[in-house]
Amino acid sequence: MWRMLARMPIAVTLAILLHLVLLLAIVFSELWQPETIKPSGEAAQPSMPNIQAESVSSEAIESQAERMREQRENRERERTEAERATEEAAAARRAEEARTQQLAELREAREREAAQEAERLEELRKEQQEVEAEREKARKEAEEARKEAAEAAKQREAEEKARQEAAEKARQEAEEQARKEAEEKARREAEEKARQEAEEQARKEAEEKARREAEEKARQEAEEKARREAEEKARQEAEEKARREAEEKARQEAAEKAAREQAEREAREQALRDQLAAEQQARAESDALSRWAAAIQSKVRANWQRPRGARPGWTCTVTVQQDPDGRVRNVSVERCDGDRLFERSVVQAIEAASPLPKPEIESIFQEELRFNFKPE
Repeated sequence: MWRMLARMPIAVTLAILLHLVLLLAIVFSELWQPETIKPSGEAAQPSMPNIQAESVSSEAIESQAERMREQRENRERERTEAERATEEAAAARRAEEARTQQLAELREAREREAAQEAERLEELRKEQQEVEAEREKARKEAEEARKEAAEAAKQREAEEKARQEAAEKARQEAEEQARKEAEEKARREAEEKARQEAEEQARKEAEEKARREAEEKARQEAEEKARREAEEKARQEAEEKARREAEEKARQEAAEKAAREQAEREAREQALRDQLAAEQQARAESDALSRWAAAIQSKVRANWQRPRGARPGWTCTVTVQQDPDGRVRNVSVERCDGDRLFERSVVQAIEAASPLPKPEIESIFQEELRFNFKPE
């Protein structure tokens, strides 16, 4: 009862009011009583009052009978109007139920279309995210390759600087060693001069002894000096050889590393170029496939004749088989929202659109197509 009142408030209210009016009419007719007519006084002659009483009673009876007929007619008319109101309320209720059912079906169809559109938009968004992720990956790889090249250049500069610093340090050490040897030689010469002066003073006393000692000392000093000079020369030659070998080894290692880095960089660049070319080809094929599907949909829609009773929002999912020239060989319906007439009209439209448009890129052609036909 409450659900009917919520769905059809006007029809239910009219039916209740009509029933109340009919009930009040019945109660009023039961409570109403005919009026009783009494003589107004006594007459002088006994025969006259009897005649007047009989006349008045006949008129009252006829009047009462007339009123009863009118009441019966009114009750009959009210009953007829009540029945008609009840039938109108039932008809209004049925019309309201039919309209509610139609609105529910229309709402369900719109919800299905909204869900399908949301799924298509979600797929497009995911594809866009994948493309953006690939682009970001390629950009990061290129940035890493640039950073590696910059680091290799910095490393080469650092190695060259270290080599120059080592050479400069070796030169400074050699100069310092030569300076020390010159100072040592000057010091020894000064000492020798002093000694000679002292020997000169004591020459007369021990000339022969001093001469022998001086010669022996000079010989020893010369031998010691020659030994030190030979050792220093050998040490310097060994250090120079070790330095040249270390520099040559470092140069070879740097050249080999640079060659490896160059090869790796070229390989990464080639892979990046191949990936970009593949992405461009995939985008071109996707765009061409979308335009091909739109062209087929447009041609089929142009050949479609709306059947009687077709409702807005009806769709059909069909599978079409075609030959390489686009001529339709077979059409099968997988799912259809409409009736048999609508389904047949879709099949006839596809057959009438043969041959179907060809794609811009020949490689994306498919002999079996599956698409969702929407008339609007």
